Amino acid sequence: MAATDLTKERIAENQASFREANEKIEATAYTVELPGRVPFICECFDAVCMEIIRLRLDEYEGVREHPRRFFTAPGHSAAAVAAGAAVIAEEHEGYTLVDKIGVAGEIAKNATTRASDGPQPERLRLRPCQSSDARLTTSFCGNGQ
Repeated sequence: MAATDLTKERIAENQASFREANEKIEATAYTVELPGRVPFICECFDAVCMEIIRLRLDEYEGVREHPRRFFTAPGHSAAAVAAGAAVIAEEHEGYTLVDKIGVAGEIAKNATTRASDGPQPERLRLRPCQSSDARLTTSFCGNGQ
């Protein structure tokens, strides 16, 4: 494997780590029915980046519909683009969408836990339940829509 492929591989693996963290953030946002924009972590190549990008859950779902697509803070996609690991797909106020290409694209596609086509799994929605046990301070029931 060429050195440039190793670099592209590292870029893709770093971004996949941020995607995994953001999937957990999304699940929690659904669970607690967080309104408005949700704070997600920038999915750039920089393993120590902790820039926050706020997206509505439907915006986040739109990004996840494409297994090779990631979102970054403005300017954070430059290194991946320069390395030939990504192309800018769209620019929005507050974030940029990038599509992984080549080796990085294949790694991103294979690392995703979502199918790029077909129905997405139903999100678990929790709602407070009534409990006869006064000692239970928090009790939740599933799919309270």
